Amino acid sequence: MLVATSLIALSGLLSQTIAAPNAIGERALQNNCNRDNVFRAFVDPRYSASASAFCSTYIRPTVKATTTLKTTVTPAANGKRDLPVTTYPPSRLSSACSCILTATPSPTTIVTTVIATVSATTATTPPTACSAATPIVKNGDFESGSLAPWALTQVIPPLPDYAQYLTLGVSSPGFGGSKYAFRANDQVASSYVEIDIEQSLAVCAGTKYNFAAKFYITDARDGPQTFVEAFVDNTLIAINKASDAVGPPIVWKTLTGSFTATSNKAQLRIAFIATDYLGVEWAVDNVVVTPATG
Repeated sequence: MLVATSLIALSGLLSQTIAAPNAIGERALQNNCNRDNVFRAFVDPRYSASASAFCSTYIRPTVKATTTLKTTVTPAANGKRDLPVTTYPPSRLSSACSCILTATPSPTTIVTTVIATVSATTATTPPTACSAATPIVKNGDFESGSLAPWALTQVIPPLPDYAQYLTLGVSSPGFGGSKYAFRANDQVASSYVEIDIEQSLAVCAGTKYNFAAKFYITDARDGPQTFVEAFVDNTLIAINKASDAVGPPIVWKTLTGSFTATSNKAQLRIAFIATDYLGVEWAVDNVVVTPATG
């Protein structure tokens, strides 16, 4: 009697199992879905659990739309209860997913966080372009009839003790028929004579400049110990040749040199020097400083 009851129960269980359709398949039939290969894979009892999990994510609405060109569904590592590896176009996947899901999954919100880094910078004022006024040497031709803005800064032997032996200042004639030039005449019986004139120049730091001046030296002895020298910030930039000291008549020659300004101001000094004897006259005219080109 017990055996008969058990057989009847087992038979009823098997009948119930065979008769009960797959839950996903039932929903598909109700939705009148097209049973293509994708759909059949999704309703296969072996893969239905993986299909439901996949579709819940695949067709879930999102705040930000994305585009999927192709989707590859890969089974889990055990290879028994998940979808087989197959590539389907998005339209077939979404159609099959719509058939097996009873409701649209809850939307997924995609939040993008943008972190902006603001760096504080110190505003800088671009340096003002330097432009030295021209002419750079003021009263370089002495045509004002006076020495200014040149200054007489050194006389050896010192004045006034030897004033009767030294004659110096702006006088006529100048170079090339001009009216004035600066002159100094030495009649001092001294082993060393020096007369300096100078002026401050407005220049541009880092710029190279050319110096030029007309000069003559008359030396009764035609000796090699009389000079006209030019300095910028106490650096010698030009000196005449020994052969430039000649006796009368007057022969104007050109003194040239160059320098690079180390600041926006430079001190130009012209020195007239003689050693060991008397009877020398110097003159200078047309002193110019111009930016070097090329």
